[in-house]
Amino acid sequence: MQRSTEPSQGLALPGGLYSRRQALAVVAAMVLVTIGLNLATLPMNLMVDPIRKTLGISDVQISLLLGAVGAVPFVVTSLVGGWLTARMSRRLLLIVAIATWTLGAALCATARSYETFLAGRALIHVGAGLKMPVAMTWINDAFPPEQRGRAVGAFFVILGTAPSLCVALSGMAQRAAEGGAFASWSAFVGPEPWRAATLVLAAPGLLILLAVLGLPDRRGTPATAAQGAGVAKTAALPLGLLVTLTTAAALIILVDGANLAWMATVFTRDYGYDAQQAGFTFGLVTLLAGSLGPLIGGWLADTLYRRHGAVGRVWLAVAACLCCVPLLAVYVVKAPVWLTLALTLNGICTVAALATTYINAQALLPDHLRGLGTGMISAATAIVGSAGPTLVALSSEQLLSGPMALARSIALVGACGSLLAAAVLAVGALRLPRTGSGGMPSSRSA
Repeated sequence: MQRSTEPSQGLALPGGLYSRRQALAVVAAMVLVTIGLNLATLPMNLMVDPIRKTLGISDVQISLLLGAVGAVPFVVTSLVGGWLTARMSRRLLLIVAIATWTLGAALCATARSYETFLAGRALIHVGAGLKMPVAMTWINDAFPPEQRGRAVGAFFVILGTAPSLCVALSGMAQRAAEGGAFASWSAFVGPEPWRAATLVLAAPGLLILLAVLGLPDRRGTPATAAQGAGVAKTAALPLGLLVTLTTAAALIILVDGANLAWMATVFTRDYGYDAQQAGFTFGLVTLLAGSLGPLIGGWLADTLYRRHGAVGRVWLAVAACLCCVPLLAVYVVKAPVWLTLALTLNGICTVAALATTYINAQALLPDHLRGLGTGMISAATAIVGSAGPTLVALSSEQLLSGPMALARSIALVGACGSLLAAAVLAVGALRLPRTGSGGMPSSRSA
């Protein structure tokens, strides 16, 4: 997104849809919603082995719960949510989403069978699919066109850093549960500590509903939105380039998902960390990567955008993906300090590549199609990205069995996915004109 040269008028222009305070309230509420979703989704990453033991299941079955089982509900609700966002109250949609993933987390906490746990994970992803298009369009409407880049960029920082906070909280909750802090809950959920921890972490979702209830929900007309994007409502989309960027984003998410799903388990299974230590390490890696990735990537992307146009941002994403290959290879060296450093740098690269690719894809969408377009991009990336955890599990059981099999499998899947993403992005870069104007291509050039 090109930086505006117009003078700033604060965080909302006079006569806009939202006042400055209301615009900030929208962003703050979306931050809370994002944290609530992560608290419902991520605790399982630290509880893989306890859950596997309780339910008597394999790593492959666990991997389905971590990734693939959520793909179909996420895809469907992303598309439906993107379509409904322009047709009904976003406040109501978000309330339904929060209630759904909170119910799903509660179902997981009380599950006595693999099938019940699977149903709970599916419900969590139903709510997650509704959330993304609602959040993106609401933030876009809350800010004037020339300030949306900064607002969306700030939201991406939260998307990147929220997991670190939530996993750290998950580790603390799990350790407290193991120490008997929630022993009285056993009558409701069962004696296993992970059950009480899961339910405790899901509970704040109900409080977040209160933050959403008070939000204003106003939006511009399609004509105004199209004018703000600088495109005609009937302008044709460069579908070829959009598909290329979406495919690359999906591969990046596959690599990121494969890594994040099993990272904590590697530290507990291969390095002897307890849940709190693994949670702290996971949190440190994701906090640094999630905060530095968008900042470093955004600064470099803006610099290259001004000099070379959109093609500069795409080549930046190519370079970031290629850097992931040697960094993930550190998984094969049993040295936790070096692995933590390498995973932090890898996270910075993947977040920078994903944010840059996502910004380029969003730049192709006029405002009046952004809700549906965001839903379609989220759905497409979820289909490919959800395969990451299962590919790692299959590789560790069938291909690379033995000591450190899980760690070596993450390195293998991550390297292959990163190379494929770099190749796809390179194809997209070669199809873009090299200009200094920074403009995205027309449909004919795509």
